[in-house]
Amino acid sequence: MNKIILWGFMIIIIGCNKGGAGKTTTAINLAVCMAKKGLDICLVDADPQRSAAKWAAERESNGHQPTFTLVEKRDNITQTLKNLAEKFEHIIVDVAGRNSRELITGAVVADKIIAPHQCSQLDLDTLSELQNQVVRIKDLNPNLEVWVYHTMASTNPVVRHTERREFEEYVGEFDTFQPLKSVGFYRKAYKDSIPEGKSVLELDNTHACHEIEQLTKEIL
Repeated sequence: MNKIILWGFMIIIIGCNKGGAGKTTTAINLAVCMAKKGLDICLVDADPQRSAAKWAAERESNGHQPTFTLVEKRDNITQTLKNLAEKFEHIIVDVAGRNSRELITGAVVADKIIAPHQCSQLDLDTLSELQNQVVRIKDLNPNLEVWVYHTMASTNPVVRHTERREFEEYVGEFDTFQPLKSVGFYRKAYKDSIPEGKSVLELDNTHACHEIEQLTKEIL
């Protein structure tokens, strides 16, 4: 792939206040896709569960390419991200699925928050809490952008379009957020890629590959 030439760098937080929304899956696939485009990537695992770090260790032990830097950091990550921003083109931060210190301290220096959410009431109800957090964070970081990413969407054509419309309508109630056009569907390939430290881009699933390519293109 050809390298994408961009001005400056980006710190991208992958986070929301709901567990099980696909944050780590989004972060690792985004990191691989950007690295495949020749970008210098640092993936920061700021989640105590260490899912991204364990995946990265498997990736390294299996010799998958491309490689990129992984850093683990907990609690206040503001200064760590500032330091990393001097060394890397793009920093992707995986935080825990809750109102965490890592989410708040990372967001005060981030360019974007990508907030994965399923189209379920339990997931979308947490957007109110996230909005309250973002309003306060923007006092310190007024240029912060927050994008809501529809994850684990149904592939069933009978409900697919209705589900997407409901998702966009709900997100549209919050003037702090915008929905990404990209959608991540519920596919077994995302789970199958994890144990060996792979991305779906390294599996034979054209639909999943297209989803990650579209997400990366939209973010960049």
